[in-house]
Formats: sequence, C-alpha cells, structure tokens
Amino acid sequence: MPESGVTIEQEIAQLEQQIAEKRLRQLADLGVPLPELPSVETQEPSTEKEALHKIIGEKIQQQAPQYQPAPVKPQQDDSALSYVLPELKDKVQELVNLVFNKSLEDGIKEVAKTNNAALIDAFHDVLVDELYNVLVERKKLEKLT
Repeated sequence: MPESGVTIEQEIAQLEQQIAEKRLRQLADLGVPLPELPSVETQEPSTEKEALHKIIGEKIQQQAPQYQPAPVKPQQDDSALSYVLPELKDKVQELVNLVFNKSLEDGIKEVAKTNNAALIDAFHDVLVDELYNVLVERKKLEKLT
C-alpha cells in the first residue's frame, strides 16, 4: 500500500481525467463550443499517447527539474523494454514495478534520485507505454494504429 495513501488505480484514474481534459482543450482550439475550460496551453499534443507522455514528463520534472522529456518515441514491438539500452533494462523494470506496486510518485522520486538522464528518459518512455497499455486494456483509450 502506498505511503501517500494514493493507489496506482487512483493515479491511473487521474491520468485518464488529465487526458480527457487535454482532449477537450484540443476541441476548444478547433473552435468546438465547450463548457469553460482551464487555461489552454499553446502546444497541445495531437494524440492521447502524446498527452500521457507530456503529463508523465511534467510529473517527472516536478522531482527532477533538470529533466527535459524527449519527443514520444514509437514503440518498436510488443515489449516496452525492447528499445531501452541493455544496461538500463533491469533498473527501468525495477522502477516501473515500483510504480505499479507502490505509486507513481514513489517511482518518480526514486528515478530522480539517480540523476541519470538516460535512465530517467528510458523510465519515462517505458512507463508511458505501460500506462498507455493499461488504459487501452481498460478501454479508456483507443489503441494507436
């Protein structure tokens, strides 16, 4: 059980809500009349996966301000770890497991402690892929083709 009192299920629900809000902002930018929305960012992501990537990147930056997320990397096959440098795979998997067993905050704090830009970037990419897959499985998002 996470010490912060927030479960991964609650964090996933929050991510779902943030993605929905970004989707609404995109519609508002296109001129679709919607209820009043919070301030609209100038560069909204074009896909839900990009939105998730951006949200997770912002959460990582809160713990590691020096981190600058790279653009979304296309997944090369079914294994989220397939494109991670071999020497980082075990640590990335350990951190992703920490997120799913404890909390997103715990995983982010742990990776931020390393101060390893390559590890943080790999963790970000793999975590986004894993969370995206969970959201697709739950039919909260549609799989990109």
